Amino acid sequence: MPRAVGPHPSASREADELSDDGTHVVLLSPDRAARRARGRNRADDSRRPAAARAGHAQGVAVAASVAGIWG
Repeated sequence: MPRAVGPHPSASREADELSDDGTHVVLLSPDRAARRARGRNRADDSRRPAAARAGHAQGVAVAASVAGIWG
């Protein structure tokens, strides 16, 4: 998740620190469709199938950009 809970650094802060050290970073966070599918109540298990489908669709959409870094 892009936002940290408690005293932990945010994902963007961690990505910035890694980038500063020369590491190539792609930071992925849920897009609008994934956030809408998940809903506000993260404990609502009834939304899990739709959230999983939305996350998979987002993953397929960004796979090429991530593969460029992993390659």
